[in-house]
Amino acid sequence: MPQRHMIANTLALMHQNQLALGESIQFISAWCQHQGLNELTLGLQPHMALLTRNALQINGRLQDLLECLPASEQS
Repeated sequence: MPQRHMIANTLALMHQNQLALGESIQFISAWCQHQGLNELTLGLQPHMALLTRNALQINGRLQDLLECLPASEQS
């Protein structure tokens, strides 16, 4: 596997981990809110917003990186 492709794949896996972390925090936040722990839920919201903003930027940049790869190195 060419090195640039390995880098792109590694970054994609890191991005998937970030998305999974965000989903986990959303689940925990919903549970906390259901349990009446609104202060904790409010504390999680700024971090979720940061994860979301970063995920959107990472997704766009990964797409840009993949588009720069020669067709023979993609997939």
